[in-house]
Amino acid sequence: MPIQLQISPRLITNIASLYNDSNRMYMEFIDNSIDSAEEYFDTKTNSYKKEILITLTLSGDRIMIEDNCSGIQNLEKVVQSIGNSDKKHGKFTNGQFGFGIYAFMSACQTMEIISKYKGQRHANFIPINRKQFETDNINDVQFPDLLPCDFQHNSGTKVILSSFDDKKIRKSIDFEKIKTEVELHFERLLSRKNLKILLINKNDRKEYPCNSFDYNKYGGEEYEDTLDRVSFFKGRVYKQNITFKLSNPIHIYLLITKDKTINKAPIFVLKGRRIAQIKDIKQFKSKHKSDIWGHPNITGFVDLSDFLEPTIARTEFKNSDTTKALFNSLIELEPLILDVIKDVNKESEADHYHKLQDTLNKALSKLAKIDALNYRTEIIPGNELNVVGADGQSIIDTGGQDYSNNGNGSNGNGFGEGDGEGDGPGDETGEDTSNGQNDGNNPPGQEPENPFEDSDYKGEKKRKSGFDIQFVEGPPIVDDATDKPLRSQLIDGTIRIFREHADFERRVKYSRNKVPLISQRLITYLSGEITVHYKDKLQIRQGQPEYNKSMFLDLVDFIYLFEDLIQNLTDKNLSDLTE
Repeated sequence: MPIQLQISPRLITNIASLYNDSNRMYMEFIDNSIDSAEEYFDTKTNSYKKEILITLTLSGDRIMIEDNCSGIQNLEKVVQSIGNSDKKHGKFTNGQFGFGIYAFMSACQTMEIISKYKGQRHANFIPINRKQFETDNINDVQFPDLLPCDFQHNSGTKVILSSFDDKKIRKSIDFEKIKTEVELHFERLLSRKNLKILLINKNDRKEYPCNSFDYNKYGGEEYEDTLDRVSFFKGRVYKQNITFKLSNPIHIYLLITKDKTINKAPIFVLKGRRIAQIKDIKQFKSKHKSDIWGHPNITGFVDLSDFLEPTIARTEFKNSDTTKALFNSLIELEPLILDVIKDVNKESEADHYHKLQDTLNKALSKLAKIDALNYRTEIIPGNELNVVGADGQSIIDTGGQDYSNNGNGSNGNGFGEGDGEGDGPGDETGEDTSNGQNDGNNPPGQEPENPFEDSDYKGEKKRKSGFDIQFVEGPPIVDDATDKPLRSQLIDGTIRIFREHADFERRVKYSRNKVPLISQRLITYLSGEITVHYKDKLQIRQGQPEYNKSMFLDLVDFIYLFEDLIQNLTDKNLSDLTE
């Protein structure tokens, strides 16, 4: 006598426990509604032939999922045939296992189904209780006959969930989270016309419409590709190339932003539904999970159409040759994707260095004014010099020291602030506000001589320090005299700092997301390079002195002062700076 298979009904409740996130459980019922709408969908227009409305409603302590789709033709079969779905061969329908309706057991005790198939006179009603499955004998699980009832739509389905394990369901349910989950899970489907998914909290009288994700609003660089075949080498010794030709090509779309963190990692999409974030798929053994698939500035999807088979919880894929072939083909594309990311990072990095240029120019302008006045006055404690960062807070601070002209000038620091021209006494507009006071070396109301300004610039808008600081991309220029690459050079008043010099590159740190960080070593490096050109020009203007130790002490003093001014830049992202 053949051995007959016996399955305990408790297995169903155990499978339901895979839905450990109640939001994921709600997705199953919305998913079933979308499946029921497929016969109205026109692939040519990417639109439904009628307005499809799917609602999830909280009323009291009950949750209802309702649609106006085609309804369930054979409700009795759906209830009794677990693991055998007619939808599993559909291109767009997602009912692979015929289990989705039993996901309710993960969160509540009771489910009621009302469904009216198109053309039927009445809807059918059936209640299901989780307690019915608390037995070891499958024959003990029996459902009542279908009961006729009314339904507000010509066709459609309504599922009512009640007796939740969480007795405070009306307080614990988070509609914002469900909305986010729906928008992530059905991202590709929500772009279809005539499809509306609406969340309703009747207790609070609030509605939450679900919308498709708008990639266009973020800007950035796009990477798109299609795969009409995937392959991998099978076997360790005798390798065999296994290739699968695809009737429905796989669509890859990635958006790489420059500065905007999206925190929406790329996802795998199967039959229009999210399976999981690509970086979270354990089977996917890529060396670039963080660089590509987990990067906070990269979003998008890999739309698999109907190519792979998911696990029963639909958060992973079955381990098969098709899965291996897909993953291998994606890994082969990664160098191309990394090239796009590199170009975006390069462009973004250039913008960030422009911001650092502005910060350094402001600091040098302050210190140049101070240094000019220090030839005629003493440095005394008391004031602060500031440059503002992205957060509006000072990122340059002298630590309480005042490098002012002993109170000469209306601002108490002996020179104009803001966008005023030149280096003498002034207000924020550059006007003379000294009221006849000076350092004794200039007529009343006249600026002290600025040793850093060239006469060519008189009558024009002048550099505040006599210099511009510029970061230069590309290989550094080689010095003819030494045959060594220059770390920096001075041309027409511009200090050009070569970013690709080995000494510069060694002093730049990078965050996990490849964002350049300003290291302490880089601060010292920049202070030294800028000071050399600044002091060299000063000596040329003032006349070269005889060798003496004070020249070197003056040079080092200026380096330290400049380093102090930009010290608060240490470990900041370049992207945190403002122009």
